[in-house]
Amino acid sequence: MNAQSTAGSAMRKTMAGFSLIEMMIAMVLGLIVLGAAIAVFQSNQRTYSANQGLNRIQENARVAYEMLSRDIRSVGSSACSNEGLVLGTDATSLKFRAPITGTASELTVTSADDLSYRVKTATASSVTLTETTPAASDIFKVNDSVMVCNGSMTGFVTVASIAGQVVNFTSALEFDPTDTTNAALGSISIARARSTRWYVASNLRGGNSLWVSRFGAAGEEVADGVESMALTYHQYSGGNSAIYVASPSDFNYVDAVRMVLQLKGKDVDNRALTRTASTTIKIRSRPQ
Repeated sequence: MNAQSTAGSAMRKTMAGFSLIEMMIAMVLGLIVLGAAIAVFQSNQRTYSANQGLNRIQENARVAYEMLSRDIRSVGSSACSNEGLVLGTDATSLKFRAPITGTASELTVTSADDLSYRVKTATASSVTLTETTPAASDIFKVNDSVMVCNGSMTGFVTVASIAGQVVNFTSALEFDPTDTTNAALGSISIARARSTRWYVASNLRGGNSLWVSRFGAAGEEVADGVESMALTYHQYSGGNSAIYVASPSDFNYVDAVRMVLQLKGKDVDNRALTRTASTTIKIRSRPQ
């Protein structure tokens, strides 16, 4: 009996489970580990959320800078020669004679498009493109404002119709493009004109955006989250060439623009994120 009792007691001890105290300790340790894991997860989620918000801000800034910089660098550029005489009293010709104007918060710039196309035959009323591809209808559209120039003269007209590689104008140029007394016949070119006003205004989502207006048309939203734009201008002559100012005395001597954007966004938790970005853009057609 004593032997059997001793064996049974030993077996019961071997088969015994956790005590209440041991289970409580295990649960507390488990909760501590779980709490730490949740804290790490939440921290990573906040970091991801903040990075996502910053990425959106940076992408908006990149779009704004690329498009604005392209227009500013091209101020007053011509498909032919920047020294050519600009003929005509139409609105685009007048803008091209003063290709950059602005204030401390917006600016308007005029230029020819970056791509120009050679002309093999021309009159004051139409031109024929030299290359057979791309098709003229893929380059220009009816009612486009275009620059036509040779090495000595420049004019602006509106596209009336396109037939093959022939581009016809709604009205005649102020000059005959083949009159190239001071330039080679091969200097005749055509390019789309570009006149754009850049500014910051409210959007439909309760914030501000960067907008562009082309040839005075309704504004198009370019970049969301641009709260403000501060512009200053550098004059190489006719002013203090050592500083950038918000109101230059003569825009015809402005050769660079400094731009500061205030950008605002939110992370996925709806927390506000703000950043300031700045850059300086040189005008290619002005003395460097």
